[in-house]
Amino acid sequence: MQRYKKLFCLAVLLSFTGCATLTQSQLNEVNAFGKLTNSFSAYPGTIVATCNRIHAQSEIYGANSESSPDLHVQAILQIHDFINKTNVYTPKIDLSLKIINQYAQGLVLLTSSKHNLSLDTAATKFGTNLDALITDYNKVEPKEKLPTGIGSAVAAVITLGGDMYIRRKQAEDIKQVLPIGDQIIDKVTANLLTFLGPTQPDTINTKTLSYLIYEERKSIIIHYQKYLELNRDAISLDNNKTKMDGYIIHRRFATIADDRNFLQMLQDIDSTEVLRVQCIQAVTSLRQCHAKLLKDIQQKITLKEYAKELQNYSAEVKTAYNTIKAIK
Repeated sequence: MQRYKKLFCLAVLLSFTGCATLTQSQLNEVNAFGKLTNSFSAYPGTIVATCNRIHAQSEIYGANSESSPDLHVQAILQIHDFINKTNVYTPKIDLSLKIINQYAQGLVLLTSSKHNLSLDTAATKFGTNLDALITDYNKVEPKEKLPTGIGSAVAAVITLGGDMYIRRKQAEDIKQVLPIGDQIIDKVTANLLTFLGPTQPDTINTKTLSYLIYEERKSIIIHYQKYLELNRDAISLDNNKTKMDGYIIHRRFATIADDRNFLQMLQDIDSTEVLRVQCIQAVTSLRQCHAKLLKDIQQKITLKEYAKELQNYSAEVKTAYNTIKAIK
């Protein structure tokens, strides 16, 4: 009963205030940004996941070039350890991507056209998840803390809503959340740009993602060459008590399937470098788009079409998505 009294009082209060609602085009702009960003982690995630997969495939060719069963098994065990122990990201990058995704989900919830119980459930889960992620991030990076409480604040204003004044409420909620979100987006996108490295390929700095891709490509070729050259069967011949050791060399050892697999690995590793550059462009557009989003919402304007920044961001995301589809 107390809850309904609060809702009624709030509705009356809003009806007498000059709180302007957002236009439909402004709500659409926020909603479109949220939907584009909702699964953003899939793009940089594909780069690292593909590199790890190709590394394991390449190492299998290396294992098959070993001259003894013991060395062969040891190489396979090392591949097994690599698969089990390799983290996709550092905690800082992992949390940055998860925060972006959760924040995007929050914007989609905030711009929902109708309030219902399922929205309440989603909002509560969202608030808990985002606050927990930001808390974890601040533990990892105590010197560059992100603003806290945004998740619970969004969840609270969503679950407080009702159809009779949802437009007015959305205007206040979004104007309250976006400035805090902009601080978060500014920091986490900076983290991602540092992780992705320079636009131009880097073959010198060993700590960059570009260098990792460059080295992995070389490794693919080296391991396949070893597979072709060193995979051989040992023989032993006795001639008048003189033992002679030698090898049967397979002049045509590789199968057509091997060559196709080698070719696919080269194509995929090249695609990861293309995707890396596309992700840099997408992250840059994400940052610019959110800044423009905040500016548009703070101004009393009627948008006839999406902001140019949102259109550019959408194009960058779609380009990266097409590259991901091409990676086998």
